[in-house]
This record gives sequence, C-alpha cells and structure tokens, in this order.
Amino acid sequence: MNRGQQALGILKNPWLLAILAGVLILLSACGTTEDANPGKKAAESTATVEPEADGILVEVLIESDGDSALNLEVEVNAREHPQSVYSDAIELPYREEFAVPKDTFIPLTSTKVQAEKDADATWISCTILYDGEVVATHKSRGDRAKSVCERKFRLGPG
Repeated sequence: MNRGQQALGILKNPWLLAILAGVLILLSACGTTEDANPGKKAAESTATVEPEADGILVEVLIESDGDSALNLEVEVNAREHPQSVYSDAIELPYREEFAVPKDTFIPLTSTKVQAEKDADATWISCTILYDGEVVATHKSRGDRAKSVCERKFRLGPG
C-alpha cells in the first residue's frame, strides 16, 4: 500500500478522523511564553491593554500596618496578554489594576501575588479582585510574615 492509499484509508475511517481532528484542536489552543524579566530587581508592568467593557479587570491590593513591603511579585497569567510586576520594595497601601481582554477561550488562567512585611510591621495582607469581586485574600503575621494570594482557573465545581 503506498502513502496515498494509507492517507486515504485514514480519511475513510471516521474514528481516526475524529481523533485526529480533536488532537489538532487541542494543539491549536497550546502556546508558550518566556519570562522577559528573569531577575526581579526593578518594577515592571507589562500592562498594555486599556480597560474595556469586554475584559476582566484584575485588581491587586497589598496592605500592612507598616509603610512598605518587600519582594513584591505579581503574575497575571492571561493567555494572550500575560502581565507581571516585580519589585524589591513598595510603598503601602499598594494597588494596581490589570485589564485582561476576553478575546480568547479561558482568557485568564491564574493570578498570583506575594509580598513580605517590612521589619517595622507586624502583619501583611494581599487581596485579588476580579471585576470588583474578591477571589483570594491572605493575611500573615509574625517575624517573617509573607502574604501569598493565588487564584487559578478550574473547570467544574469548586
């Protein structure tokens, strides 16, 4: 059997054709990203999308009883427009907004925020809001307090 006949045999079998089509659809949704800033020395915001009605507004809030926080990391893992902020020190309260367009299937896969309290503070907290609704919050106390908030997209209940 030559290659042309083999290919034609695959097309005649509906199960193989359905499996092949499913694999192609799944692979077309895959993508890769690279971290443009592997070091976290300077603050960086890759926010290039203007807030719009057809998008998700992600708000990040860091609060403490101190005036500053250390080692801020914010990662908004959007399928088409990932955004991040890294800073060694920030003034508090800290608030930043990120706009994620809804132009793809599952446009926002996760958001992670973490920061450490300054030496003169007793507590630190973080909050993540999607379109004004609190989706994650964490408050930490102690000598080496670190607040970590994370919200991941999950299919199904829960």
